[in-house]
Amino acid sequence: MTTEQERTALGGAHRFIGLAENLERHAGTPTAAEPPNVQGRNRGYGLVFFQLEQYHLTTVISSGLRFQPLGAEPAQELACTVYKEQAEAAKHLVDLTAEVLVQQRTYLVPDQIVPNEEPLLPGTEFHGVLASGHPMFPPEFTRFTDPDGIEQLQVFTLLPVTLGELNYILDNGVTALRQQWARFEVDVFDLGRPSVA
Repeated sequence: MTTEQERTALGGAHRFIGLAENLERHAGTPTAAEPPNVQGRNRGYGLVFFQLEQYHLTTVISSGLRFQPLGAEPAQELACTVYKEQAEAAKHLVDLTAEVLVQQRTYLVPDQIVPNEEPLLPGTEFHGVLASGHPMFPPEFTRFTDPDGIEQLQVFTLLPVTLGELNYILDNGVTALRQQWARFEVDVFDLGRPSVA
């Protein structure tokens, strides 16, 4: 038996007509996809890989969170943009964060930090992600609207943050960290970048 919230989440796929084209317009050419049941069970979302050749960037975007009963209004999907050779790490970050949202039946809010006790990626200092608008793509990527101009979906970009940066945010706020990134010209798409805090 499904709840009213679950019926609402599953229905209304027509609200997302044009979403695939919108994502492709900003994130580039779709190059691969991972179905929801890739691990043998239905995790409730798939993953799609997009390539922007001119910038050597890959964006991994969840596909299906918008149909999960997470309570988000508008619905949500997750994205992570990295250099092409780091695509597997981006896949891991999106998958891990999406899995937490599905299991806990929760959603993200702008500038939310999702911390982790251990490094999210082996051999790095990244202990969390910052849910953000995309640093390079226009607002139309982050906020998808239907033909009537009503916002139907938010695509939160996951920006990896180091343990030092997490602590910096706790002390100074997200805006201060962004200022530090700008001051030190941090390339947020590079998972080999140094910490600025």
